[in-house]
Amino acid sequence: MSEPKASSKGGSLLLFLSPLTERTPTPKQSESGEGGQITKKTKKGERPLRKTHALTEAAIELALFAVLFLLALYAPVIGIVAALFLALPFMVFTMRHGWIPAMLLLAAALVISGLIGSLLSLPMALMFGTVGMAVGAMLSKQKNRYLVLLVGALVFLANIVLDYIISIQFLHVDMIQDTLALVRESFDTAMNLMKGMGQAPPLEMQRQFEQGLKLIGYMVPTLFVIASFALAYATIIVSLPVMKRLKLPVGSWPPFRELMWPKTVLWLYVFVLLLSLFPFKEGSFAYIAVLNLSYVLQLAMIVQGFSFLYYAAYKKGVGKGVVAAGTVVCLFLPFLLYLVAIFGIIDLGFDLRRRI
Repeated sequence: MSEPKASSKGGSLLLFLSPLTERTPTPKQSESGEGGQITKKTKKGERPLRKTHALTEAAIELALFAVLFLLALYAPVIGIVAALFLALPFMVFTMRHGWIPAMLLLAAALVISGLIGSLLSLPMALMFGTVGMAVGAMLSKQKNRYLVLLVGALVFLANIVLDYIISIQFLHVDMIQDTLALVRESFDTAMNLMKGMGQAPPLEMQRQFEQGLKLIGYMVPTLFVIASFALAYATIIVSLPVMKRLKLPVGSWPPFRELMWPKTVLWLYVFVLLLSLFPFKEGSFAYIAVLNLSYVLQLAMIVQGFSFLYYAAYKKGVGKGVVAAGTVVCLFLPFLLYLVAIFGIIDLGFDLRRRI
C-alpha cells in the first residue's frame, strides 16, 4: 500500500500518527576488532534513542488527543465524529510501546482534558483512553477481532457504570431517572391538553405508557450493555482504517457466519430462564438482575441465530443482497427475532450447522 500524501484529506492525521524512524547508524568497528564490545555499545546507544522517540511520539499523540478532545467538547456536529477518534492515539501508542508507557500517556491526557474542559470532562477522557489501551493491547497480541470488540465493550461498560455511580453518589444526578421524569411530564402535558379539548385520554394507553417507563427504568443495565457494544464497535471501525494506513498489524474481521458463543452461554441462558419462573418481588434486586440477564442473553442468542442463518445462506449459495434484506426484515418484525433466537439456541446446543 502506498504511503499517504500530505495533501490528501486524511494526510494531516496520518502525519501526526506516522511511526518515527528508530534506525541508528552502525558504528564503525575499532581497530582491535572486538565485535562483542561494539555490539554492546550499540545496544546501549539505542536505548536512549528509543526513549527519545517514544517521548516525541507521546507528545504528538497527546497533541492529537487535545485537538480531538477540544472538538468533541465544543463542536456541535463534528464533535460526535471527533469523539469516536479519541481512543485512536492510545491504540497506536499502546501497539508500538506497550501498555505501561501508555498509562503515562493517559495520565498526561487526563491533565490536558482537565485544562481544556473541567473536572466533569475527566470521565470522558478516562473512558476513551482506557478503551484505546485495551484495544491496542489486544490488537498487538493478534487476537480475534470479535474478542477485541468484546474487551472494548467490557471496558466501555465498566466506565459507564462507574460514571453512573459517581454521578448518583457524589453529584446527586441520575440522568436516566431525570430523563424518564421529563418524558412522563411531557406525556402528562399531552393528556391534560386532550382533556382541555374535551377528549378523554385512553386509559389503556396511559397504562401501557406507565408500564413502558417502568420497564425502561428496570432495564438500565441492558441499555448500558447495548450502548457499550455500539460505542466499542463504532470506535474500532473508525480507527482501523487509519491504523492500516500506518501499517500496524491489526488483522481482519473473521466472517460473521463463523461466530460461535461458548456453550457456557447457553447453559447460563437456561439457568436464567429457570430463575425467571420464580415469583420475585417486582423492583427487587433479584427481579431486576434476572430481567436484565434474560434480555442480554436473549440478544446473544439472536446474534447466534443470525450467525447460523448467514452460515446456512453461505452454504446454499444465497446472495448477499437477499441475506441483507432478510436481516433488515427480521430486525423490524419482532416475532421473527424470536425464531432467529430459537435457531441460535438449537445451533449452539446441537451444533446445527454441521448438519447442513
